[in-house]
Amino acid sequence: MWQLPKGKEFLPAVSRQRLQKMYDSELKAKPKIRLLSAIHRKNGKSIDEIAYLLSKNRRTVHSWLVRFKKRGIDGKDSIKQPGKIPALTLKQRQNLVKILEHGPPHNHSGLWVTKEVRELIAKKFKHKYVKQHVWRLLVSLGFTMQRPRKRHYQCPSDEEIVQFKKKLDGKHNIIVRKDLLWARRMKQPSA
Repeated sequence: MWQLPKGKEFLPAVSRQRLQKMYDSELKAKPKIRLLSAIHRKNGKSIDEIAYLLSKNRRTVHSWLVRFKKRGIDGKDSIKQPGKIPALTLKQRQNLVKILEHGPPHNHSGLWVTKEVRELIAKKFKHKYVKQHVWRLLVSLGFTMQRPRKRHYQCPSDEEIVQFKKKLDGKHNIIVRKDLLWARRMKQPSA
């Protein structure tokens, strides 16, 4: 199990110089340390020596070297794990986006509440999500959290705005130019 080639027999298609160049140009930390283990193995060091030099577990170093033996120089990179299969298919997600873009039927602002989206998914697609996952799903679909602004208590009503505009009819040209007001920066009193 622990018998791995070392020296020139380890990665015979790759030279030490190429390994060193790859090590120097690598930016990510994990592939860089894996390459360093390959360089040490190429120099003829044992697994125990490499583990000591890199401050890593012997089994970890062995698994890296086995990875290099099986996959070649590409063993420096991890293989992306596929993860869990999504509960909603791509077609269902696209359908959900279309429904969400139309807006909720009872809300004229066009904004959805997380609870409503959760109920919609349960009703249409027969899948129950927790509130936090609905949030993640909406973000992954390109939606953002929106909060409607409350009207300020001193904000004029629509009628007052119309009345004000009626008063200004014909007087729009009174204000010809708006200038910005400038002031000198105040100096801090010295103590």
